[in-house]
Amino acid sequence: MTKKQESEFGKGLVICLVKFAEHSMKLQSDIELYRELHKMSPDLFDDSHAVTIHFNGASDHLYEIEVPKKWKNTEIGIKVKELQEKGLEIGHGFTCKNYTFEDAKYLYNLCQDIALLIDKDLGLNPEKGEW
Repeated sequence: MTKKQESEFGKGLVICLVKFAEHSMKLQSDIELYRELHKMSPDLFDDSHAVTIHFNGASDHLYEIEVPKKWKNTEIGIKVKELQEKGLEIGHGFTCKNYTFEDAKYLYNLCQDIALLIDKDLGLNPEKGEW
């Protein structure tokens, strides 16, 4: 990839996870807007459209995600790959599948699980905490 082709949405592992997770807050704040749009146009806008639109932005941060070699074939690497593949499928896959807010919740929880695994690998004793 040339300098001109590099992503403007971040590159690395932790920064991409953080930027992806930031979208979770945006989704939470936009749910009511999505529901109002659905009331106005139920045939044109439903939860699946909302999740797909949301992940169109969130998944941009998954293109340049990198997993260090030492984690490639570990639980961390496997979960990162799942996050990347499913996030890109929802946001950029144009699969005509129906997605739900539960799909979004699953991926954001997966992102948190990855963060906990990284902390554990670093020798910390992390706790998920509550929002």
